[in-house]
Amino acid sequence: MHTWTTAATALRLVEKARPPDDSDPKALACDGLLVRALLTPPEPLWLRFAVGQPVSALTTQFLAWGCEHLAARGLRALLLVWDNASWHTSQRVRIWIRDHNRQVK
Repeated sequence: MHTWTTAATALRLVEKARPPDDSDPKALACDGLLVRALLTPPEPLWLRFAVGQPVSALTTQFLAWGCEHLAARGLRALLLVWDNASWHTSQRVRIWIRDHNRQVK
């Protein structure tokens, strides 16, 4: 882990625990797609929030939805920037991307 702070300020990391009676999920999973086309102002960010555990099936559904909407706007490329979350790097998602790329070429 890396961080920056001034010399006069000590860095303090505080681990917070979730109360046992808290029924809210521990984390929030969200995928986003920022659409930028040349010579046009940027559009709003398209977001998808996962209900429950994020899994590969939800990721491929979001990719299919995004590709469909991008194609409808005449855009032909999608650049993915992801972390190494298991639902981003799974074999199912890699196969979907490979098959989609073969189909649209």
